[in-house]
This record gives sequence, C-alpha cells and structure tokens, in this order.
Amino acid sequence: MSFFKKLTETVSKGVSTATEKAQQTVEITKLHSQIAGKRKEIERQYNEIGEAVYKAYLAGDLSKAESEVIPACQVIADKGRDIDALEDRIRELRNEKECECGQRVPFQTRFCPACGKPFPEPVPAAEAPVEGELSVLSEEAAPERAVQAIDIYPEDESADEAWAAGHTAPEQEPSVHEPPPPAKPVVQICTACGAEMPEEARFCQDCGNPMYP
Repeated sequence: MSFFKKLTETVSKGVSTATEKAQQTVEITKLHSQIAGKRKEIERQYNEIGEAVYKAYLAGDLSKAESEVIPACQVIADKGRDIDALEDRIRELRNEKECECGQRVPFQTRFCPACGKPFPEPVPAAEAPVEGELSVLSEEAAPERAVQAIDIYPEDESADEAWAAGHTAPEQEPSVHEPPPPAKPVVQICTACGAEMPEEARFCQDCGNPMYP
C-alpha cells in the first residue's frame, strides 16, 4: 500500500472520530438546554402554587387553592420524569450510569459493584426535535473529503519510497535509565462466571455474585 493510501485511511479515521465526538457534544448540549427549560417551568409552577395558596389564605378558605394546586403539581411531576429521562440519555451518551447508592459505572454494567443491585434493562430515549441543529460532516462524506484533499498528488510508488527515505527518523540510542513498566491493575476473578472485576468490587458487575461471601 502506497504512502498516500495510508495517509488517506489515517485522515479518514481521524475525521470519523472527530465527527462522532462533535455529534456527541452537540447532542449533550441540546439535552442540557432542554433540562434547563423544564427546570424553569417547574420553578414557575412552584411560584403559582405559592400564589394560589396565599390568595386562598387571604380569602379564609385554603380549599379554594385546590383547583390550581393539583394541576400545577401534576405538571411538576411530569417535568421531573422528563428530566430523569434526559439525564439518563446524557449518561448513555457518556457511556455511564449511576446506581441508587451513588456509584457510577460503565453503561453496559448489569450489577452495581458496590451494592450488588441489578440495573434495569436500558430503554432508548426518544429524541425531541430541536430547531437550529448544527450541521456536522457525516461519516460517509468524511472519507471522500479526505481523498479529495490528497488527490492533488500523483500516486507514484517511487515518489513514496523517495519521500520515506528522505524522512526516515534517526535511530535513537537506548536510554540507560529506562522507566519501569506500569504496574498492572489488581483484579479479582468472579467464581460464578469468571469475569474480571476491580479489586474494590464487592459484587460481580456481570452476574451479581458476591465477591466476598
């Protein structure tokens, strides 16, 4: 394979990775914006509840506020569920989720390593349409754009060899003081399913088996 073909593949992979990260950042930003909007609506409902109760207090009959308080409470509950779903989507994009005990783990984990609680099966969240979406270079167009960028150079094997010969990196003398290799993380093996778990895990993340019976 010629040098320019290798360069094409390297550029294409780099553009695809950058595109995925850009799309993820854009989506997370949109989700945070939706969460902020729903929290403002909840705050507005709180204010309306307080105003309705105070007016009923002045009238000497708090039951008069019921017709306004109950619908406002229902709106708050609905917005709260929407926020939970949006936060779950953000954690999914970041490839993580949080247990009730506060432990954050990778999204594909089935059991919490801290308390052993099983995680529910993930449910894909519906994406709400948002106006003014940013246009990001698609993965299909990235390789074509990379090929167009280097088509101005003729593909010549002899030219590749000459270029490589002129840019050969000088050999480096071995260092006298080489750093020791990094220590491998300590893991433990689940006796039930054989999966590798971190040393501090109390339960298996794959089957929920207690690591310290």
